[in-house]
Amino acid sequence: MKKVTKILGDVAVAVGCCIGVGFLSGKEAQVFFGNKINVAIFAVAFFAITYAVREYCRKQSCLTIGELSGSLFGKHSTLFNICISLCAFVCIVTVLAGVEQCVSQLFYVSKLPLYAFATAVISAILLKLGLKALKITNALAVVMAIILIIVLLCTSKGQNTENLQVPFYQPIVYALFSVTMSLGVITQLASESTKKENLIASLIASGVLAAFLIALLPLCDMTLNLPTIGKISHPMLIFYTIITLLLSAVTGIVANALPILQQLNSVTQDETLNCALIFLAALAFSMFGFDFAVKFGYLFVSVVGVVILVSTLTKRTQLIKK
Repeated sequence: MKKVTKILGDVAVAVGCCIGVGFLSGKEAQVFFGNKINVAIFAVAFFAITYAVREYCRKQSCLTIGELSGSLFGKHSTLFNICISLCAFVCIVTVLAGVEQCVSQLFYVSKLPLYAFATAVISAILLKLGLKALKITNALAVVMAIILIIVLLCTSKGQNTENLQVPFYQPIVYALFSVTMSLGVITQLASESTKKENLIASLIASGVLAAFLIALLPLCDMTLNLPTIGKISHPMLIFYTIITLLLSAVTGIVANALPILQQLNSVTQDETLNCALIFLAALAFSMFGFDFAVKFGYLFVSVVGVVILVSTLTKRTQLIKK
């Protein structure tokens, strides 16, 4: 029973890190998927990439991104760590921008980024509480996201759900992005798991994400900037959607803030100051907007993901030959 609980908790973290504001708002479905065939491509790519990275971390006992980069790149690991930190920062900026745009569209309060600020504060608190708190928040966010999708499926009418012709490589880009942005938690989870547990967790996580996407596509009015939530009008559903978006945003932000915080802590040792610097800088950059961050930020992160994947496979091949 403990093994089952462990795997389910692992899956909840992996899925929760991916199901963020861009996912639930339909923006990512609009840009990276568009149809069920691309969802299938994503599921296969996500499983393969996740399992390859997890198994490397397990075999090399890489508990952190720093240990992973040291194992892969040796004396060049500092440069890689900087790239990973930049990727994580881009992800945090994207999520904060998404929170502000999506929640403001549902319930407008001010031109000031109040929702993004509140999300940053909650994320900083959760970051201090550790991985156990993140697992609990992830599980709650996933459950609330499932309920939201079910409610929207039951209440949606007249959506403009025609398939979009999205290039086949876009879901692969998204898979690379998803794994890269989750490295801060994947490394530790993978190192503490067996080969079988890594395989099962990777399979279930890819299946759950694919199921989410298949359920989301019929809800997406692709003529809207926020395809899934753009037409929500009932006050209670608006409130529930806001809470779900905030929780989903927080889990993704914490997963990405971890590697940056680890890097900064090795320099200044002042975790509170470092946490404040991360989120204040991210809030400032989030003002560029959600659309800009999704279209250009995800591509940058996925390129780093390609480097990680190729390096992992190359290193594993070299180790096998030895």
